[in-house]
Amino acid sequence: MERVSIIIPCKRIDELTKKCISECLKLDYDNFEILVLPDYKNKEKFKSKKLRIIETGDKKPAFKRNFGMLNAKGKYYAFIDSDAYPRRDWLKNAVKYFEDEKIGLVGGSNLTPLDANIAEKISGYVLSNFFVSGRASIRYKIARNRCTKELPSCNYIVRAELSPKYIDGFLTAEDSKFCFDISDKRYKIFYANDVVVFHHRRDSIWKHLKQMFVYGRDIAWLTKREFSFDKLYYSIMGLFVVGFLAGLILSLFFKIIGILFFIFMIIYILIMFVTSIKENLKMSLAVFAISIATHFAWGIGYIYGIFSKQNIVQKSL
Repeated sequence: MERVSIIIPCKRIDELTKKCISECLKLDYDNFEILVLPDYKNKEKFKSKKLRIIETGDKKPAFKRNFGMLNAKGKYYAFIDSDAYPRRDWLKNAVKYFEDEKIGLVGGSNLTPLDANIAEKISGYVLSNFFVSGRASIRYKIARNRCTKELPSCNYIVRAELSPKYIDGFLTAEDSKFCFDISDKRYKIFYANDVVVFHHRRDSIWKHLKQMFVYGRDIAWLTKREFSFDKLYYSIMGLFVVGFLAGLILSLFFKIIGILFFIFMIIYILIMFVTSIKENLKMSLAVFAISIATHFAWGIGYIYGIFSKQNIVQKSL
């Protein structure tokens, strides 16, 4: 049984981080260590010999993950967020996929916990909708196994010898770059539906929309930094926002454009409403409204990222 190093970046060891640690200690996989990387240690004591707490100072998650890798001893690095926790079979299920020597990274779904609040549940429903998140929607539900372009760092396991450094300077999108670098080495990024964690969403709708703006902004910055034609996929929501505004304005001056714009909006609204139907009308209407708002938040973030400057500095460790 190969050793796995579980790396958990966090600001502080709060109740969610304690939950993450306690659930990791229950994993049905014997050979692992846990590295928790808070800004500063607190008075909390943990008895397990599998656990190491390493202060990093006030740093971004990317820096903390890099620092965790430098201190890790495992053949595989398992990344999980401090506000997530794994299903008991997380590592056991993930490691078996590395029998395929061309698989460099394995990840899976990050599902909304059962005890999540209403805003988190709405966010989970929204993000699991293909018509909102596109190919990223598999991250938020159980889907079929497949190779994919990227996975989020709240739930993936990677071969240690392949692991690049995370870009220290991004708030998000550093995990996208991490996956792209592994793909560039001709290894597969594999989504496995039995590699599951439960991940808390933002605890308010405003925070959800702010997060979507940041996602759009950061992937635009990454696209500008390392352009390739396949990254044009990420511009879809930015183009949607531009198209919406252009159609709205031009429809005031050109009747035919007004008619086409009206037809497009009716089709769009129908698709979004039908795919937002959930357990009751109130939840369905909330998911419908936030799905549309998510499109605009992500798209506006992308446009902002295209036209704004980001200086990325990789700090030495």
